[in-house]
Amino acid sequence: MSPSPAVTIPAMIKRIVPAIATRGRVLTMIGFGLLPVIVAFFINRANDNDGVDDFVPAELLSRFSLLIFIPLVVLIFASATLGTLREERTLVYFWLRPIGRWQIAVASFISGLLVLIPVIALPTLFLAAVIGDAGDMAGILVAAFIAIVAYGALFTFLGLVTQRALIWGLIYIIVWEGFLGGLSRGAGRLSIRNYTRSALSRVADAPSILENPESMAVVIVVTVLIAAAGLLLTTFWLNRIDVD
Repeated sequence: MSPSPAVTIPAMIKRIVPAIATRGRVLTMIGFGLLPVIVAFFINRANDNDGVDDFVPAELLSRFSLLIFIPLVVLIFASATLGTLREERTLVYFWLRPIGRWQIAVASFISGLLVLIPVIALPTLFLAAVIGDAGDMAGILVAAFIAIVAYGALFTFLGLVTQRALIWGLIYIIVWEGFLGGLSRGAGRLSIRNYTRSALSRVADAPSILENPESMAVVIVVTVLIAAAGLLLTTFWLNRIDVD
């Protein structure tokens, strides 16, 4: 009899999390996330001294956190969940057990979430607290969670498919999310950043971020669909490849 997923998935998570959450990786990413806090402090002081009232904290959160910091951090950690295990040839230990491949996909995805949520939430909330108010903090928290789920599912699959996940992930973030996705409304709807920025705009009540932000219902549905697609693709690929 195959073991229950309620037993196998937590057991796999306990093996995967320590493999990706190395001290150096976590500290480096948190340090990177805290860098803009210094800049934000001086921006606030400059605005106060000059009497400038047109600074919108949510716009800085959108440009730095949603377009640069969060996608980059998710890429580094999520692509390592299965990528590192495959490179180190430890994925075979899961492979040889009588468990469904979908359980490996789910365990990897959840492991990424468990690491990414605190690594991303702490610096982004700190940044929002320094430059904004409670609305900005709530907005970036919701948008960050959506980004972690959507990018996490995508990059977990990417880490399994190729050993050059960081390179291809960076190309995707820079070229598609950063450039092509902003060329038109249609292209934007095919980019994750459109939905993270929509969430920030809606929750933080910052219409200047996006002209026509998606509704929160659409954001949630699309996020769920992206996560489901990523897990299905990961499961399909795990069934397809040979592990040694």
